[in-house]
Amino acid sequence: MVLIGTETEYGILAPGRPDADPEWLAERVVVAHDGAGTPVYGGVFNRVLGNGARLYVDHGHPEYATPETTNATAATIHDLAGDAIVARAAARASDATGVRIRLFKNNTDGQGHSYGHHENHLVPRSLPWDRLAAVLPTFLVTRVVFAGAGRVGLGVRGETPGFQLSQRADFFERTSGLDTTRERGILNTRDEPHATPSRWRRLHTIAGDANRNPFATWLRLGTLALLLDALASASPRVGAALGAVDALRDPVAAFRAVSRDPTLRRRLPTGAGAASALDLQRRFLDACAAHVAEASFPEGAEIVAEWAGVLDDLGRDPAATADRLDWPAKLTLLERLRERDGLSWADPRLARLDLAWAELDAPASPFAALKRAGALIDWIPAAAVAAATREPPADTRAHARGRLVATHPDAVVAATWDSVLIRDPRGGLHNLRMTEPLTWRAGEFDPVAPWAPPSDAAGRLGLRE
Repeated sequence: MVLIGTETEYGILAPGRPDADPEWLAERVVVAHDGAGTPVYGGVFNRVLGNGARLYVDHGHPEYATPETTNATAATIHDLAGDAIVARAAARASDATGVRIRLFKNNTDGQGHSYGHHENHLVPRSLPWDRLAAVLPTFLVTRVVFAGAGRVGLGVRGETPGFQLSQRADFFERTSGLDTTRERGILNTRDEPHATPSRWRRLHTIAGDANRNPFATWLRLGTLALLLDALASASPRVGAALGAVDALRDPVAAFRAVSRDPTLRRRLPTGAGAASALDLQRRFLDACAAHVAEASFPEGAEIVAEWAGVLDDLGRDPAATADRLDWPAKLTLLERLRERDGLSWADPRLARLDLAWAELDAPASPFAALKRAGALIDWIPAAAVAAATREPPADTRAHARGRLVATHPDAVVAATWDSVLIRDPRGGLHNLRMTEPLTWRAGEFDPVAPWAPPSDAAGRLGLRE
């Protein structure tokens, strides 16, 4: 079992107030959320919401962390719910302050700063770190062929004209490391499971882009989750297939090389020779297909089928994936504009289109226009996203966290990923410990009186006075 979640830091801008402090703008967005959620206490802008998510300020950005989910589709829906929640909050904050606040789902401001879209996968502690470290850098670098959001400009400031597949590739300096803001490592070594440490490890992936197309988000989250499940497998067949993947010799250099190659033909130095990013992804696909043939995994067959189809289409003509993937869609628009107006890659109109692509709640954005025109695969029902802005997943501890916040907002004293502190009607404090992410699900606690005596179901599930 692999649990999935995302954290998105949104770019923020107030066009009419270039002097506005980004921290203040982000705080106004967090305060303006009008759905169920814990209040802002003592100037700490960190709220747990009624859908089990968190909304907070991080380094001058509003950041949204989804609740824990058990499959890639649910994770994608809750990622989209985060976009909807922060967009609505930004609109309300604009009305309240008289300052127009614009939000962007991207990863760089073009001025040398990068902000993250982080993926969290909770995996069994029994999965050895050495196995992850041996395999994941190569996978994370080469998945850019389908997971990249696309970017105008090369270099941390975009100082060299051109187009690249990834928004994040220029900002990584090490193969692995702990820091998320400087000297970033492709494989992040942070080990904070927010769950029983002896049973769970949280893989905190910081090298990915924030995608606008939900299909790209789903494929990015699902393929990594499936690979992690395969790595945890004891199957000799799966192990042999994974062993056939030749590791990159220099993942940091390869990250930049893959990002700068829209043809997808460049061969990358590996331990045994050289291979293209598509070749290496096909080997990962083969290993995961072998795993799905032997083991049950949520959406496993669908992930393998779509992964294979995308790699085949990318190998024939990357533009054929513009209905599913961000960077081919963006590059197609940019090339049309370049051809129509005779623009070089240095023309600022291209950078403006890149920024407009990422803007949330902007009907005139290129992404929104393509969606309206039916040019993008639109397989996530709007009703599911709307429901996810209010309701937590039913099959993880996020259900109890969200329901407690929604039904007893005045009783919740504090809430974290693995506990909720509540005050009962008599003033007694109870720490509901939720260290096991697959407990406290729908039907496993009493949302009406969670402080009831330990003799009932809620008490047996971890109520502590």
